Amino acid sequence: MPKPQIPGRVLVLILFVLSLSTGARAQRDCAYGLKIYVRDGAGKNVENARLEVSGLSGKGKDTPTKVLPMDGAHQVMAEASGATVQGIFLLKASAEGFETYERQFSFPICEVQSFELRLRPAGSTQRAAFERLFTVHGKVFDEDKRPFGEAKIEATSADGRVYQTFSNAYGYFKFDLPKGAANIRVSNSKISDIVFDNFKVEKNYSVLNVPVCLRCNQKQSKN
Repeated sequence: MPKPQIPGRVLVLILFVLSLSTGARAQRDCAYGLKIYVRDGAGKNVENARLEVSGLSGKGKDTPTKVLPMDGAHQVMAEASGATVQGIFLLKASAEGFETYERQFSFPICEVQSFELRLRPAGSTQRAAFERLFTVHGKVFDEDKRPFGEAKIEATSADGRVYQTFSNAYGYFKFDLPKGAANIRVSNSKISDIVFDNFKVEKNYSVLNVPVCLRCNQKQSKN
């Protein structure tokens, strides 16, 4: 007997439904939220900062949220299953000796975004700064391709702000930087400094892999 044929339009409809269900599963499994560094005007972390989040509109009004410590920052998440919660939320940041800061926001769709919140001292007439940061990550390794740990990676932004991190035992590192050009220096007592001048931070998760030479004595410079 001949095999039954599926009409073309029916087949297209089946594929469309399957793509919707696959997309829904992907959204249910996606991670989203805000990673917020609370710092003072000099760039130091405000240790006693407190962040509160409340829903103002949409599903946000009925969705509880939580703020967790994470890598020296505050991780803001919505306690709900499924895709990113749609709605307007209010972020309130307070700390002893600083002006209270409030800002409305919506959660990004399937993305964790990093921000730097610079609070102003109590009584200041200046506005607090709330700036998007972008993750730079990579690996430090020697001439034999072995991971190189405990390398200090220090980035200086165009306006003079300094950010730093260290490579771990597997050579990996990551930190969050302002968008734009940054001078990045990699140093350790076992190697000559390696400098990346005007490294472009233009998108999230920019990659910077750093080869080091343990057998070299001369200073290396990379552009």
